Parts: sequence; C-alpha cells; structure tokens
Amino acid sequence: MKITGAIFDFDGTLFDSMHIWKNVKNEFFEHIGIRFTDEDKEAFKGLYLRETLILAMERFNIASSFEELSQIFFRYIGNRYLQEATPKNDIIEFLEKLRQNNVKMSIATATGEIAVQMALEKYNMSHYFESIYSVYTVGASKNEPKVYRTSLESIGTDKETTWIFEDALYAAKTAKADGFHVVGIYDESEKNTDELRNLADVYIHNYSEIDI
Repeated sequence: MKITGAIFDFDGTLFDSMHIWKNVKNEFFEHIGIRFTDEDKEAFKGLYLRETLILAMERFNIASSFEELSQIFFRYIGNRYLQEATPKNDIIEFLEKLRQNNVKMSIATATGEIAVQMALEKYNMSHYFESIYSVYTVGASKNEPKVYRTSLESIGTDKETTWIFEDALYAAKTAKADGFHVVGIYDESEKNTDELRNLADVYIHNYSEIDI
C-alpha cells in the first residue's frame, strides 16, 4: 500500500477501550453524585453524548456550562482509560514503522482530545501524532467527513495516499464515501464485521498483518 498519511480513530482502533463506553453515562453521573431513576433512564435513552450532557444540566440543575461539563466528563473518561484501556496488539510497532517511513499521522476521534492525550501519554505514544481532532472540536459527527478532512489538512498529505483506520462501520462508510482509502480494524464491539470487511480496501485483525 502506498501511504504518506495515516488518520486513526481511537476507541477500538488504536486502543482496546470500547468496553469502557458500555454503561459510561450512568457511571459518570453516579461519579458526580447523580443517581438515575427509571424515569431518568427512559428520558436519556438513545441520546448522543452532547444531548445527554445538555439534558442533564437542565434536569439536575448542574451549575456548569456545556464546555465545563464536557471537560469533566472527558477527564473522567481519561482516568478510566488510564486504568482500563490498552493499546491494540502490535499498534506501537506499526506506528514506529510508519514514523520510520516518514508517514504523517493524526487522530480523528469521537472522544474528547483530553482523554485521548491521557491514554497516549501513559504509553509514550503522543509523539507519533501531528494532531488530534475530536468531533466535538470540529462540530460534526463521523456521519460527516469533516473530522477526517480537518485531520488531513493538519498533516498536509495527499488524500490519494492518506489512509483512514477505523473499526466502526458507520465511520468507515463516511470516509470511503468521501474518497479516502480505508483500513478496517476488527473490534468485537462492531457487529457488522462482514460489511466492514467488504467495504474496506484492507481489513485486518492485527496490525502485524499490514505491509507498507
């Protein structure tokens, strides 16, 4: 594969961390002293994180701005990462191989940058990446390509030789539809593995499988 740039998702792609997100909203609110009733759980069902935090501010009279509460949430996630998240198999060796071949790297994630940075620093991985962009920073989810385009601009590589690394089918679809090459990464949290395998230009279970 010809590659001059690499844009990585974080959860499930760089780190084994998706398990942290299974019940994270309830756990976070308990962490800050709010226990959900059955009625609360129903009210918050199906909401995205931004909607969840905004509703919580209104429902529980939380005296913070959205930005402040977001920072508290992602610091909580970062601390969970420090305790429970680990790099994917062979990812550090793969990143080193990319670095040695002068490949520019960025992270495009649905997690706040502060949490990602905490995990990267624990494993001495920060220096591999030119930039980290969250969907919250760019103002668009991965149903839109904005976070990938922003990462691409930051590393300054050609789109034709910049590869997106993703474990989530919906995000891989967005990148592929926008003209990127996609490496699909196996993670047990993604149930549509056959569809992701068929969509991706390259599909792997382990980073040792990629020959650059």
